[in-house]
Formats: sequence, C-alpha cells, structure tokens
Amino acid sequence: MFTVKSLLVGSLLTLTLPLHAATDYGVSEGNEELLIQGLESLASQQFDNALGQFRELTQKRPDFRLAQLVYADLLASQADPLGQVGNAQVQRKKEVQGLIDEARARLMMTREKPGAGLIPKSLVKMSDNQKYLIVVDTNISRLFLFENLQGTPTLVKDYYASYGRGGTEKVKQGDLKTPLGVYFVTGRFKDQNLPERYGSGALPINYPNMWDYRQGHTGNGIWVHGSPVDTYSRPPKASEGCISLTNPDFIELDGLVDINNTPVLIGNGMEWVERSTWVAQQQEIEKAVDQWRADWESQNHERYISHYSKTYKDSSRDYASFSDYKKRVNSGKEYIKVGLSDLSLFTYPNNPDLLVVTFNQDYQSNNYKGESIKRQYWVKEEGRWKIAYEGDPSKGIP
Repeated sequence: MFTVKSLLVGSLLTLTLPLHAATDYGVSEGNEELLIQGLESLASQQFDNALGQFRELTQKRPDFRLAQLVYADLLASQADPLGQVGNAQVQRKKEVQGLIDEARARLMMTREKPGAGLIPKSLVKMSDNQKYLIVVDTNISRLFLFENLQGTPTLVKDYYASYGRGGTEKVKQGDLKTPLGVYFVTGRFKDQNLPERYGSGALPINYPNMWDYRQGHTGNGIWVHGSPVDTYSRPPKASEGCISLTNPDFIELDGLVDINNTPVLIGNGMEWVERSTWVAQQQEIEKAVDQWRADWESQNHERYISHYSKTYKDSSRDYASFSDYKKRVNSGKEYIKVGLSDLSLFTYPNNPDLLVVTFNQDYQSNNYKGESIKRQYWVKEEGRWKIAYEGDPSKGIP
C-alpha cells in the first residue's frame, strides 16, 4: 500500500497537465511519452499505474536517471511516506534538483507546445536547398526540427534538449553559456573521434559568427551533440554551452541534417506565428532585399547607399570608406546586373531587429562577371531594414 504525501511537490505538480497526444506536435511515441504518462499518473494519485509505467521505463532505459529516481521513490514509498522526489535515496541535492528540473521541462512541453501549423517568427525563409532547419528554445529545453516542404517549413520532430549550465547569452570563453542567435552547422564529428561525454556524435555550429565577432564575443566549440555514454538524458542546464540530446535522438537528428547547409536558430522563449503572418513578414523582408538589389543595378549611388547603416563595418571598411569605394567602382560600370538565388532569411529569436540574409550572388557588368556566396546582417533603424555587415561566409572570421 502506498503512503505517499507528495512525490512531485511544489512547482513540479503545478506544471502537471492532462497528457496531449504525441502526434499533435511531432514527438514520436516512446520513452518520453511513457515518462509523462507516469508523471500524470502520479499527479492523479494513481500510484499503481505509475509504478508499472516507471518500471517499464527503467527496464527499457536503465540509464534514464530521472525515471530510476522516481521509480525508486515509488518503491520506497510503499513502506515510508516521502515529502519530495529523492528525499531518502539521493543525498546529492544538486543532482536531485537537476532531475526535478528535467521532469519540469518535459512536462512544460504539454503546456507550451506550439499549435499545429505554427511557425517560429524568426524563421522568415528557408532557401530552396535547405532541406531541414533546427530551432532550439532553451526556455522549454526543446529542439524542433523543421522540414522545407515546397517552401513551407513544417515541424516533423522535436526532442528534449539540455543547454549550458551557465544559462544563455554567451559572451566570453568559459562562461558555460549557450549563445542565442542564428547559426549554421559547419561539420560532423563521429562518436569514435570524441570523448565519451559527447555521446553518439556532434554537429559543430559557427559560433562565434561574424556578428558575435563584431560584438567582441569570445569562445568556441559550441556543438549539438549526444549525451555521456552512461547517461540517457541530462538536466536542462548541464552542458558547457552546447545543445545536448539523448543519444538515440541525436542519431536520428544526425541522419537527417545536411552538415553544410542546416540553419540553427537558438532562442530563449520562441515566438510562434500563424502561416498568414509568416507569409506577410516574408514578403516584406524579401521586398527590402530586392529593392537593395534593384538600387544597386540602377547605379544611383544615393539610392544604393541608403540601404546601408551608418554603423556598417566589414572586415576592411567602415561606412564612409565603403561608400566611397562603391561610388567609385559602380560609377565606372556601363551596366550592372545582380541575380540572387537560394535566398534564406532569419531574424534573431531574442532580437527581432537583427536579420541574417544569405544568398548566392550572380554579378555581371561590362568588365567583370562572378558568382559568390554572400551573408549580410541587417538591422532595423527607424522602421527600415539596413545593412550593417556583408561578406563571404566561406572565408570565415578575419
């Protein structure tokens, strides 16, 4: 007989809500669904059901520490009442709190999950050659995977994810924080080439990017990776700044993403919008980019340079020297034609007035032809988008 006063006390119980069907938001049935069902059984004091559910979960995943902790408490509570999770079994309070935080984060998804068809506002436009896109919301410890279906981003998977134990908004080496912003996968590391703490592999991202560099941010080695080999999952704030998934989830994700062309949007409290709002935002920003292109072709310097912020700075020029350089070069052309393809547009999740624009540029004039990849950072000034940086992302940070 159970003599339990409260297995999931305080804020954990307040976050327990009726279980939603996993198919509503892309989570595959399995370990996480069984965990949430068990927690819901606890909330409704159906302890026999909870015991069976947690027994099954620990048998399936002996390395799932959260499940093991709750299961142990359930067994112990048949003899002695408990006041909180892990009260008698685990002496390390910090570790227990981390596991409680993990349960809270997983339960929060039942309340915070985006509605069907909603799109992150930061995801303005995926290029035609970007098949998948990763969105991380540290506020709910969740990684969302979107697939590009004929130009419309569609949520296909989502996973519980840990982030930096120092929190978010990384600014310097060693702060153990996860950066917030727009990044891109730059490669792949296999598990056999990594220390065990990275689990089943890693996808490095381009932190610090050029905007981070301009802001004086330091540090490196920010990856999306698995979990230590002896651990199924980790508390929400557990890494040294990376995004960490369970190893089965990372293996699934790794099998889908393109290591050279997958955007990674990281925010703390992602805003989601209806498709009509998303379309209108995309059209507005595309119009601004196309107007810049057309004004470049016009060879009217005042119109062209009006698209650039006075704060503009690239690897070699500030606004004044850039303006002088472009005026001199463009005035010497008989004609200019600029074609843009594979255009992608993303705003920073926690700074919607900062826009990342990437495209393939086909430039033609009477005396020069060339193709290149260009990445620009646009800032909104007095309601108008203006370019604050542009360069070739393949050349890296100077």
